[in-house]
Amino acid sequence: MFMSGPDDDAILRSIRLFREALEQTQQLYVEAGEIAEGSYGWLAGDPNLRASSDNPSEPAGLSGHASGTSMAEQMDDLHQGFVMKVFAETLPDPSAQTMQQRQLGRVLLEHIWHQPVMGTALHEAIDWLISTAQDLSWYDVTRPFLELPSLRDMWGDVETMAARLATMIAVVDGYEDSIDRTRIHHIQDELESAKASAKGLSVGGPPASSPRSPNRDDSAPLPSETKDHQADIDNARDAIAWLRGEAKRLREGTEERSGIGKDAAVKSTPTVSGGRTKTPPPQNDSAQTSEPPEDDRTPEERLQEARAKLDRLIGLEAIKNQIQTLANFLNMERKREDMGLPTTRPSLHMAFVGNPGTGKTTVARIIAEIYGALGVLSKGHLVETDRSGLVAEYAGQTGPKTNAKIDEALDGVLFIDEAYTLVDEDGQDQYGREAVQTLLKRMEDQRDRLVVILAGYPREMTRMIRSNPGLSSRVGTTMHFDDYAPEALSRIYELISAKAKYELPTETRRRLLRGFTHLYFNRDRHFGNGRTARNSFERSVRRLANRIAEATDVTRELLVTMLPEDIELPNLTDAELDALVEPEGMIRVLCAQCEAPQVVDDRMMGKETTCSSCNSTFQIEWGSPVIDMKPSPDEAKQSDAKRADQASLSSGEDQGS
Repeated sequence: MFMSGPDDDAILRSIRLFREALEQTQQLYVEAGEIAEGSYGWLAGDPNLRASSDNPSEPAGLSGHASGTSMAEQMDDLHQGFVMKVFAETLPDPSAQTMQQRQLGRVLLEHIWHQPVMGTALHEAIDWLISTAQDLSWYDVTRPFLELPSLRDMWGDVETMAARLATMIAVVDGYEDSIDRTRIHHIQDELESAKASAKGLSVGGPPASSPRSPNRDDSAPLPSETKDHQADIDNARDAIAWLRGEAKRLREGTEERSGIGKDAAVKSTPTVSGGRTKTPPPQNDSAQTSEPPEDDRTPEERLQEARAKLDRLIGLEAIKNQIQTLANFLNMERKREDMGLPTTRPSLHMAFVGNPGTGKTTVARIIAEIYGALGVLSKGHLVETDRSGLVAEYAGQTGPKTNAKIDEALDGVLFIDEAYTLVDEDGQDQYGREAVQTLLKRMEDQRDRLVVILAGYPREMTRMIRSNPGLSSRVGTTMHFDDYAPEALSRIYELISAKAKYELPTETRRRLLRGFTHLYFNRDRHFGNGRTARNSFERSVRRLANRIAEATDVTRELLVTMLPEDIELPNLTDAELDALVEPEGMIRVLCAQCEAPQVVDDRMMGKETTCSSCNSTFQIEWGSPVIDMKPSPDEAKQSDAKRADQASLSSGEDQGS
């Protein structure tokens, strides 16, 4: 299909949008590095991290290079490989590129080298870029998001940026055909394949080639899937060790290709963090001691940042209040201790009860940060595990295995997911009992250095704690994580969308709220909660990318607007969503000024309205659906029968009188 080429203004607009997308990709990777640094700081110095180092004699450490770069800097290096891979896969044949596409290649090279490339050097540089990127796999440039548990929730953002960059590259020249669409779809399929491969390795799920139902809710765990937090930790070690070498290789450049030498690549490829250029570290073949970068924040700053993370979480108001109260108490006790006053130290071990996707792990990580900032725990890190990380296969091995996992968590928080699997009802699981007894002893003996959080389904966790006096006496706090209501699910979806710079018009909001309402009221205890919202976002982005691939002129509005037809929810067909959205509906909202409740048409979402109480104007983002609860068929029959009996009784009384 042939279309008229873009004018100069369109090309300049495309360059600006492309540069903006590159910066957003960089921010995504740098932010991921900062999160990983906080989640896996306790792996620093792990001898297993030497495995993939280019220099076996080089000391290991989470900070990576001998020069001591942080994981955020390493992820910054890795993002360069990601954007190069997208460009190379979208335009694999340099000779077939148009002038406009070469201009985007120039922008990309300037982004990663911070040095303009012009004239004949541009052709050589683009050839080098494509040839170098072809040596990278999608698994290589996205591996931390696939193998580090704390980064897996960002996978949808990775897919979003790949689709956005590829679409802009493909259609910048005003020509769009089936080959362009095929390449964009191929990139999406390759990312899905990488994700499926990583999932199969970590949880024993289906291989990448396994068919998957298009309507299955991927956010909810498959019945056959079992978590293995020990495998997660092993994968994290491997991924971090790999990242060290890969980031270093990307920084230093590769062997000479098409006239672009390694020395030139290194010389012209400084890296960037937070928009500030930083020169490449000096190369030194000798081994140097690498230590994790010191956290120079004050305890007050650490506490403020942890509380800010907690406040940003959608919903969970009761949980937030419990944590705030506990933090206030511990802060008061610390001040009393400083003044020589008597103090009390309650048991800080906790139970988190709730269904999957309700934020238990995220809250546990924030609690660890708060305890670290308050000085309750000297490190304030989080170690995740489950039965597989505590219980061994043979007699005599469970105690040492459990103790080793506890040692990893000392001065931090040990988070045990699905903790109820350690206790069986018939009392025949001797290995599970051994793990629990070992855990109980360490919980008591080292209560000043260890906080244990037991997590799982409400019914099973309640039964576990009540059945074991040792646990019930040591678990001082139980926090209940309720399922997310439709409005909260919608806000989670919007939060994820906003990070990727997407906008949600009114009809898109109606479609989301109606769909989440249906899923919520038809949920079971395997309902994915927040994972359902993220899963829906990932599916919707793929639809949006397919729609944009058909466009002749890619504008900012087209790139950032999520239309109703882009929305896809698990276990709901388009026809079912259409039927849910068709009727009129009302929502309950609170005035942003006086917090007075009022009921408005749901077509007001995304618009301004006037409060009926204080007359102030405020923006309606979302609302709680106002649902007319209709009786079930059985209830209707019973009601009809009751009315008939009453009518018959009244008739008999009338006749008797």
